[in-house]
Amino acid sequence: MASFSWLRGIKGKLFLSACLPLFGFAAVMYVSYTSQSTASKMLDESYSDVIPNVTSLGNLEGGRARIGQYLWGTVANFNAPKQRETYLKKAETAIEEYKAAVKEYEATPDQPGEPQLYAPMKEHYADYVARVEDMIKTLHTPTAENYEKVRGLMSEGTYNAESVEIKTTTSKIMGIYKQLAIDNNKKQKAETEKSLFLLFAIGAAAGFGVFAMLMLIASRLSKTVGGIVNNLTDAGSQVNLAISQLSQAGQSLSQSSTSAAASLEETVASLEEMSSMVNMNSDNAKQAAGLSQASRTAAEEGEREIKNLVASMQDISQSSKKIEEIINVIDDIAFQTNLLALNASVEAARAGDHGKGFAVVAEAVRSLAQRSAVAAKDITSLIKDSVEKIENGTKIADRSGDVLNNIVTSIKKVSDLNNEIAAASSEQTTGIQQISKAMNQLDQSSQTNAASSEEIASTAEEIASQSTQMQNLVVNLNGYVAGEKTPEATVSEVKPAPAAKWSAKPSAKGQPQPTAKKAANKVLKFTPPAKKTVASSSAEMIPFDDDERKVGTTDGF
Repeated sequence: MASFSWLRGIKGKLFLSACLPLFGFAAVMYVSYTSQSTASKMLDESYSDVIPNVTSLGNLEGGRARIGQYLWGTVANFNAPKQRETYLKKAETAIEEYKAAVKEYEATPDQPGEPQLYAPMKEHYADYVARVEDMIKTLHTPTAENYEKVRGLMSEGTYNAESVEIKTTTSKIMGIYKQLAIDNNKKQKAETEKSLFLLFAIGAAAGFGVFAMLMLIASRLSKTVGGIVNNLTDAGSQVNLAISQLSQAGQSLSQSSTSAAASLEETVASLEEMSSMVNMNSDNAKQAAGLSQASRTAAEEGEREIKNLVASMQDISQSSKKIEEIINVIDDIAFQTNLLALNASVEAARAGDHGKGFAVVAEAVRSLAQRSAVAAKDITSLIKDSVEKIENGTKIADRSGDVLNNIVTSIKKVSDLNNEIAAASSEQTTGIQQISKAMNQLDQSSQTNAASSEEIASTAEEIASQSTQMQNLVVNLNGYVAGEKTPEATVSEVKPAPAAKWSAKPSAKGQPQPTAKKAANKVLKFTPPAKKTVASSSAEMIPFDDDERKVGTTDGF
């Protein structure tokens, strides 16, 4: 149920206060819909069941009455042919309407008890219709006997009894539908009264619920205001304490700055003593640079000569490889020449006078000999070329030796200068040691200043944070009470106080010294610590939960 915990806060209670009227409205709509549905259902039943039956019964009874009226009109106007024919046609129409009304009535649904009342009438329906149609047929022959016969049939008890039965039956059935209408009217009144009662009850319950919820919210808000005032008082006390700590840190920073000034005076004096030695080392360094440049030039020239020597040696190596390949060819030719000579001897021995084979072998031997001669010439040419290249390589190597000798001489001079530089550096060591001691003292003072500055920055930040919290509390309270959204206050940057200017005493040599502010800019590179993240949300000062003195959570707004 953790996901519904927000219902305990202001948001949940206001949400419930807003939902109660909606629930009430929904209930009212449901009750109204139910009442209207019931009334609509009753009207539908009346339209589909009651009205068609009542209409059919009315048509049936009217048809019966018109049949008797038109038959008696026909008989009464026996001597008036025109009127007699008119009444007779109306009688024919009336019997057809009666049959249609009976058919329509029988097609409609019945109410309880209605079939029992209609049964006797239905039983005599065929006889009644046949009797009426027989009388109409008889009246179509206008003779005195026929008219007397019809008068007698209408006057005797059978026709009258059937007419009375039809009239009585329709009246009883109409009574059923009259009672049904009365019952439906009572049901409708009862349903209306029930709906009105439910609507009144739901409206009253919703109004009382909203009133009670709003009273509960108002009570909790009044308790919370007291807690807010107490938290504001505590925040003011914390601000005063932070200001006191800031004052003490400022005094400590002032003392540390005085000590740092004295250390800076000693440092400047030592730097002046080192100035002359640094100048001498600078001159020696310039001479060393010139010699080094000359050595560099000689070395570069030697490098180029050596590269040429390497290239010549590579050419000699390639020529030697070619000589080796030619010699291999000559060896192969000599070997094949021996074989051919042997074959020639064998062929000559076999052939005797037939020296044809020998001639072929001899030709091959001659060809190999020519190849050997060409290879020998190539070997001679390559050997000469190799000799020339070797001579060139020798000359280049000689020149490289001279260059390297020059480099060695330059290096010796550089070594002598480096010895002088080393001696000067040893003298500088003493001065550097003095600077180191002074810088150590300055470092300690700087560390103290850094710690004090950090404490001052932290304290100032805390003051700004507490002030912002107080402002945000007032803003939130004002917005909560007035219902207006007001922008929250932001933490303004705390600007450091300007550094105190002081002048250092002149050194023994009378050289002017920089001010403390300038020296500090050169030596101290203090970076203020990053601002700590301080929660300025009003939730820390006003935790809105379900405590009896609190009204919810910040998520509830």
